[in-house]
Amino acid sequence: MAGKTIRFGINDGIGNRSSTWKCWSLNKPDKFDVYLACRTLGGVFKVSMHQSGRWHIAFLKEFFKKHQREIIQRDGRFIQKWPKPTGIAPGITLAFRIITPRSAVNTPYNQVDFKKISWIPNPRENRAIEIDILITEASAKVSSWPGKNSMKTNLVASMKLDNQNTIWVVYHEIPIPTLAPISKTLKFFKGKSNEDLRSEGIRAIVFKEEPDGSRILFDSIVEHDNNGN
Repeated sequence: MAGKTIRFGINDGIGNRSSTWKCWSLNKPDKFDVYLACRTLGGVFKVSMHQSGRWHIAFLKEFFKKHQREIIQRDGRFIQKWPKPTGIAPGITLAFRIITPRSAVNTPYNQVDFKKISWIPNPRENRAIEIDILITEASAKVSSWPGKNSMKTNLVASMKLDNQNTIWVVYHEIPIPTLAPISKTLKFFKGKSNEDLRSEGIRAIVFKEEPDGSRILFDSIVEHDNNGN
């Protein structure tokens, strides 16, 4: 029972990309857990969607071990823990949303190094791409990918597990959401400070909890106002 993987990201057609992502399952007997990671961050954190219904976002063990003194976490290496969200329909779970504004599709890349990526086209000006990770159970009544008609989603890829659950990655274009200002004190690694945030091209991953129990990951860039803040 080999594992299965979907790799995806957004590009602008002229040599720039967003962060790239990997969604996979080890597809082991009687254990059909699903994982999600930002490949661009290279081994920092991972989303685990366990078949047991215990889901979490956590620093990877090696990263946490190396930076444990710098990471102050109430739950050790775990960033967030939550139960599997309530289904949006019988047998259908919206697990994750990844939202990327057009401005964040700005990292130059060599196509030769990204052959296995399923690319999504860049959104229009002042818009964003919402990528949805959905899980349908064998009992779910679906004639195509989730949201095709109701949300006008486009299919990136899917993978069927040996327990007959199917993982879907779909996307559609949306208005750029408005986020509240960060009110908490920022934590920095390796002697970094607010001054380092003024550098150009810094990317940010922001987590947000939705009322339905799902999570949103905002893949964005750090922007400055007219005062340089």
